[in-house]
Amino acid sequence: MKKSVLFLVQNLPVPQDRRIMMEARALVNNGYSVSIISPRKPEQKKFEILDNIRIYRYLIAPKSLGYLSYFWEYTYSFMLTFYLTWKIFLTRGFSVIHSANPPDFFFLIALFFKPFGVKFVYDQHDLMPEMLLCRFGKTKEHWLYKILLFMERISYRTCNMHLSTCQSGQEKTLSRVKVRAKNFIVRSAPDPTQISPELINPELTKKIQANYRHICSYLGVMGPQDGVDKLLRSIKIIIHELKRIDLGFVLMGDGDDFDRLKKLATEYKIKDNVIFTGWADAKTISTHFYASQIGLMPEPKNDYTDNSLHNKILEYMSAGLPVIAYDLKEARRTAGDAAIYVKNNNEKEFARAIVNLIDNVALRQKMANESKKRTGNYLFTQAASQKELLRAYSSLFASKAKI
Repeated sequence: MKKSVLFLVQNLPVPQDRRIMMEARALVNNGYSVSIISPRKPEQKKFEILDNIRIYRYLIAPKSLGYLSYFWEYTYSFMLTFYLTWKIFLTRGFSVIHSANPPDFFFLIALFFKPFGVKFVYDQHDLMPEMLLCRFGKTKEHWLYKILLFMERISYRTCNMHLSTCQSGQEKTLSRVKVRAKNFIVRSAPDPTQISPELINPELTKKIQANYRHICSYLGVMGPQDGVDKLLRSIKIIIHELKRIDLGFVLMGDGDDFDRLKKLATEYKIKDNVIFTGWADAKTISTHFYASQIGLMPEPKNDYTDNSLHNKILEYMSAGLPVIAYDLKEARRTAGDAAIYVKNNNEKEFARAIVNLIDNVALRQKMANESKKRTGNYLFTQAASQKELLRAYSSLFASKAKI
């Protein structure tokens, strides 16, 4: 069978989706032909070849705010992805559809190609039913929660292989599905070429260190479920109650909440101590990480965040940063003693934890050493993730197609 893979991505443009690029590069470097369909920003090309990966893009849909706009966004994305999938199948062909969630509806496309012997890989980045609960404050009785559970179950039943990003997420999925596809944990891991002291911009470092004595960094998506609003309230406590105006906070990333968060910073009168970079390239990320004393993980504890691997925690640790996080199960499994865990989603305690760690140089150094030690563990490296991905794909191609 020809080893050719088509990735379907909707949540982020490529190459900004670092996990997808890690997986695609690993496959290409081991003899697979790889194509990707993803949304694009206006400045990105409709088609390009990057690292021998063929990337097909459609213009990203406007940001979604409510149910109707989400319905439009997903309908728009589905139709263009479906069109491009057929175009690639008829011109180049592929033997595997590798779907990265969210969303969980790409099994509908996979079903069209199963009769042609195409296999389906369900790469479950996020637990969508749990994300709904924390993003919109719904209960498990809500009709949309039940629909998302149904879509997850059908995605699982349809797939030939299921990938999870972490042990907690895999355990959660397997607790509620009956039909067992092959399961593998392919962890997202930091790219050593993207976070490196060799990428530091000395002029930018000098500029930020001239403004703040101590720096804390956040890197990641900025949606309602990501807790950046909680972080801003903690910063408000640090600046106005604890009177620590010597701290600067660099927030790198973008998302549905970006504009609202910038307004909150103004409303809280903390904008002089908060820098929003938007989406950051490798040089910007590396520069700020290596100028920082702490990495921040403000995702509040809930059923979604507790069972998810957040890329940022390993990215902080790869730069030798200690981490402040809420008390999340998978965060503890990953960071161990390299992080301080704040209980009960308490924003004031989160603020105090930041200040206390800033002032405790010895503890910071001890935690930084633990960060370096843990990210030096083979389990947390891209090499380990790529090896497990290749093991999964070897199993996929060694087995007969599943109906």
